Amino acid sequence: MFTQLRIQNFKAWKDTGNIRLAPLTVFFGPNSSGKTSLLQLLLLLQQSEQSSDRKRTLNFGDSHSVVDLGVYPEMVFRHEPQRRLRFAFKWRVLGAQEDETERPYKVPQGTMAAFKASIGPVRDGSGPLGLDFFQYSVCVPSQKPFTIRVQRDEVAGGYELSSRGLDFQNTPEISGGLSSPVRFYGFPREVDEEAVDDLEFSLEEQLDAIHYLGPLRELPARYYSWSGEATEGVGIRGERSVEALLAGMERTLRRGDGAPVRFGALIADWLVRMQLLDSFEVKRIAPSRRDYEVLVRSRGGAETVNLIDVGFGISQILPVLVQAFYVERESTILLEQPELHLHPSAQSSLADLFIDAIQMREDALPRNIQFLVESHSEHFLRRLQRRIAEGVLTPDQTALYFCKPGPEGSTIEELKLDEFGNISNWPENFFGDEVGDLSAMAKAAMKRQLGSEVE
Repeated sequence: MFTQLRIQNFKAWKDTGNIRLAPLTVFFGPNSSGKTSLLQLLLLLQQSEQSSDRKRTLNFGDSHSVVDLGVYPEMVFRHEPQRRLRFAFKWRVLGAQEDETERPYKVPQGTMAAFKASIGPVRDGSGPLGLDFFQYSVCVPSQKPFTIRVQRDEVAGGYELSSRGLDFQNTPEISGGLSSPVRFYGFPREVDEEAVDDLEFSLEEQLDAIHYLGPLRELPARYYSWSGEATEGVGIRGERSVEALLAGMERTLRRGDGAPVRFGALIADWLVRMQLLDSFEVKRIAPSRRDYEVLVRSRGGAETVNLIDVGFGISQILPVLVQAFYVERESTILLEQPELHLHPSAQSSLADLFIDAIQMREDALPRNIQFLVESHSEHFLRRLQRRIAEGVLTPDQTALYFCKPGPEGSTIEELKLDEFGNISNWPENFFGDEVGDLSAMAKAAMKRQLGSEVE
């Protein structure tokens, strides 16, 4: 789980400062305030880590990528290519796992790890993109913290390796001459150490656990085909929501010590709780076919109809619901405006949905899901405040931020929440000038009333 993020010279951000990331982190603010860019930086790192080109420091993407950032001068702050893109993040290793090759996951549970890097054109903004340095810092429970750094050597050429608190077994510290790192985080090939392999693997696993769902979701279809294979998530437009729903139908989840509930029933229950539907079902068209249809009954409706024949909002919230409970343990879900096309009551229920998802258990273990959400919804925020006041959610489980544009770049401020859900540093005109609107309305009404009396 990500616990901290800092970004410098990326799009609207000159420097975000350290951003605390909680299981439920929400970014509010006006348009063009940099909220989306915070999510895009993580998506940039993920698609760079997953790129087949190991020599490419960063993969800025294209029209077929999850995020398309163009070229470096377009992406860097103020479009000044001489600036260096810098980023840093921390994560907590929550569980021991094994990868597909059965290689043991050697970074112990509870480890706090940090990574930072600096990247930019090699020659004063005109050369190819290169890595200035990257650094891992690790704090393993009951062990001495250590740091490993790879940095460009301007004198000897190539890169040099150094460490603090860790003795290399097979690789002496080299003053220079190392080959280029792999992507933005991988050690040069001359470094042959299990410790660095474990760090790379842990970082890759953290980035691979990111699941993004954009604000514009795919329109519903009348019929869906499913091969029977599981999918990693619902897709960036929710295009695989029904596939994921079918793949996870028989999974069971549990709220605390409560009775287990099947995944499919959980999704249907949430649609009812959000007062969007009275019933929800995914039904196979015929035993001999791989085609399915989604059947729903609207609130107060008498008949069951196909999903495509009801309001647009249902199909837009379904991917959010499925993603929240479908992804694997310890995943980080990035969401842009999940409240789109929802009425105010359902927007409030989103807060309860996310709280339910981060507190859910599966196979007797906490799911440890994390949400990083961009939102404009006051109803969503108010419900979060209420749940904190009720003790359902603690201030430590959530982090709320307000972003705003400025002449020196966007700024970000954490909203200070107490145990009763009160915000002590409420930004001016956070959701518009409510007091001003009410005052203007009263004055206008009085003026019209007085005018009528004169006539």
